[in-house]
Amino acid sequence: MTNWGPLGEDVFNRTYARRKGDRLETWDEMVSRVVEGNLNFVDPQHTEALEASRLAEHISSMKMIPAGRHLWVTGVPGRQFVMNCHRAGWGKDLADAFCFTKDALMQGGGVGNQLSNDYLDQLPAPAGRVELSVVCSPSHQDHESFAHHLVPSPPGGVVLRVLDSREGWVEALRHVYDMAQHGGGALTIDVSDIRPYGSPIRGFGGTASGPLGLIELLVATADILNTSVGKQLDTLTAMALLHEIAKCVVAGNVRRSARLVNKRWNDHDILDFITCKQDDPEAHWSANVSVEVDDFFFEQLDKRAPLAESVWQSTIYNMVKNGEPGFYNSALAHKGEQGDVRGCNPCAEITLEEWESCNLGHINLAAFGDDVEGACEAARLMTRFLMRATECDITDPRQLEVTQRNRRIGVGVFGVQEWAAAHSVKWSEIAESDKLRHFIQDVAQAVDDEADSYSRELRIPRPIKTRCVAPTGTISKLAGVSEGIHPIYARHYIQRIRYAKSDPNLAKHRELGRHIEDCMYSANTSVVSIPTRNTILDHYEPDLIESVDEIQLDAMFEVQAWFQKHWADNAISFTANIDPDTDPIELSRALRKWLPHLKGTTVFPDLSRPQSPYERIPDGVYEVIEGVMGANAETGQAFDDCATGACPVR
Repeated sequence: MTNWGPLGEDVFNRTYARRKGDRLETWDEMVSRVVEGNLNFVDPQHTEALEASRLAEHISSMKMIPAGRHLWVTGVPGRQFVMNCHRAGWGKDLADAFCFTKDALMQGGGVGNQLSNDYLDQLPAPAGRVELSVVCSPSHQDHESFAHHLVPSPPGGVVLRVLDSREGWVEALRHVYDMAQHGGGALTIDVSDIRPYGSPIRGFGGTASGPLGLIELLVATADILNTSVGKQLDTLTAMALLHEIAKCVVAGNVRRSARLVNKRWNDHDILDFITCKQDDPEAHWSANVSVEVDDFFFEQLDKRAPLAESVWQSTIYNMVKNGEPGFYNSALAHKGEQGDVRGCNPCAEITLEEWESCNLGHINLAAFGDDVEGACEAARLMTRFLMRATECDITDPRQLEVTQRNRRIGVGVFGVQEWAAAHSVKWSEIAESDKLRHFIQDVAQAVDDEADSYSRELRIPRPIKTRCVAPTGTISKLAGVSEGIHPIYARHYIQRIRYAKSDPNLAKHRELGRHIEDCMYSANTSVVSIPTRNTILDHYEPDLIESVDEIQLDAMFEVQAWFQKHWADNAISFTANIDPDTDPIELSRALRKWLPHLKGTTVFPDLSRPQSPYERIPDGVYEVIEGVMGANAETGQAFDDCATGACPVR
């Protein structure tokens, strides 16, 4: 019997269960597939005698859960793109970073892009206009939906018939960039072979978007590049190009493209970057934005240098206003690294070199309470699981090289608030507890000891970094416990979950009378609002449980810094939820104190964007709303998206 969180089974069926004929696979079937697929990455001699059964028991009981990408594709025949997220690099050609981003997003991963000027200045400028035409067979089922984009092919130009595959779409995009780089010309794209909207995608899963998204991407890309002929791409232009890619990529019509873009604090156009969402929040909704700071920045800030002061004040103001930008501390990120890690994955729990990917799995501390030996064993098993996954199929030679060199893994934790409560410690008091410090350091040591011994056995480099804390949104929802290191958002709240409009699970929510509306950010997607009572209240003394609105900003960053010091050699994805009326001076003081000790952090004011993943319900009002919006809405604390809503990855 699977010990689901209250919404866990719905989330599993929506997000991770693969189709088996006319039904979905069960949780136990998925566990067997994932365990077998992971063990098959290495020769059987490198598997312990009881490892398969021990892995299956730990995953089945949700004592540990590999990242969603492992749940979704490990053990599936064919290409096994098991890495969650990536950092795009900048190659010699204009197309490289953009096509890498397109390819990775179409695989269902997320992508970080470093857009500082010292990277962009190395790119060739577009050298000529691309005169783009799009044609399609009149018999195509979707012809009417994109007929307004069709332009007859001019004589003498290049004609590309797009293959109905991920590789075919990326190739079409590359043609536009390459033609712009090498002098321009006439290019005709024939989309006749692309499957119509709603067709099943049998390999990766989900349904096809039809040709329209690709057509709109190629047209927009050509238009943007044509306005940049003879000019170096600047940051906002690169962001616009990446945004068009993200708009085109919707995995199964449910998940938005997960992206982060960051930029160095002393670039001449940094203030334009910081304020890029200020006037029009929809302009770059597909990406989180973050300012890269370093030791020089903090030195300049101490000296009250004008640029550092302007960057600081503008970022703090926009954090309070709409939650962005965040900060990325590249100086601290480089400790223990050998290469350039000025970029990271979209949720910023993993620092990455160019082209590198993240490889994650999580320990459910809520399942162990004060059982340190059990938590250490789970951590040891997860370390072995992730190290085997570095042997997965990687088709990009640049990514293969950095993966085999770094073997980077990220063993993470979730269910932290329950774990603290099991030790009679409030969330805000974690940093004061010697008992918790010894516990988490013992588990960290178990990870590192296994990384040392297993790398010797496999005769591969020891992972350059081994531990992180990811958001664990849907992963936490499976088990019904708190996500990552976050405290609960509220005792009672409205939780918004996204479903494809074709998802049969929507019928159940309609029957329960829950509010359902079109998603403002993703096509063919519905948003369900579910009144929620946090089940953490059923298991621990009420005075031990704090929600984010009851915790001081200083304590939030102090706990993040504590985990950065005692657990994560990679980084920590953490969002401090704040009241929209928070005084920027208060936020400035707290961040100035703690940011030098953090590799990155974000702030998110409640309800700073429409259709936020969660909305607090005042105590005493929950029962009334529940009666109107639907019963049986209890759930554990876990958010559907990252705090800004731009990072849902499986």
